[in-house]
Amino acid sequence: VLKLIQSISFEVSADQSRALGSLSSYFEDENEAASKLRTTKKCFARYFPKLEEEGSTWSLGFNSCKENATNKRKSLLTDVGDAQKRIREAALNIRSFIDQCIAISDALDFFNCFARMSKQHSTAVYSISYHALEESMILNQQLSSIQVEHYLCTNRTEDKYVTGTNKIFRALDHCLQQNGTH
Repeated sequence: VLKLIQSISFEVSADQSRALGSLSSYFEDENEAASKLRTTKKCFARYFPKLEEEGSTWSLGFNSCKENATNKRKSLLTDVGDAQKRIREAALNIRSFIDQCIAISDALDFFNCFARMSKQHSTAVYSISYHALEESMILNQQLSSIQVEHYLCTNRTEDKYVTGTNKIFRALDHCLQQNGTH
């Protein structure tokens, strides 16, 4: 009987011991989980503002690239206004002559008027064509240059953003791994 009581007592003690061990392990796991959660919050609290700052820097840089290109385009288009005005005036003079010829009802005078146009205005037509082509080529080249500058500017901005955010994410990942939360 004594042995029976001792074995029952031992079984109860072993069960109690296992229960206490399990309970202790549970609380240790909970404390570790709470600690990991605090660490995770600290890591994110440290690196999230850096990510937001990187995003703001990218946005400012991108907008600066866009504004710079827009201002250069406007300035360039304003600068060609004088050439555009000269070509328009020359074309209107020719148009005025053509309108006069068109208004003639007599067939001989009509044809003679257009024949004179060739003599009187061929130089003007050639000049308009030449100067318009020249201005167009220069303008296209300058606009292309502005477009290339804009592209390079936005690419540099994006490269800085990608490099910066990559560095921040690596640091965040290291913070999380260092504290056993990842």
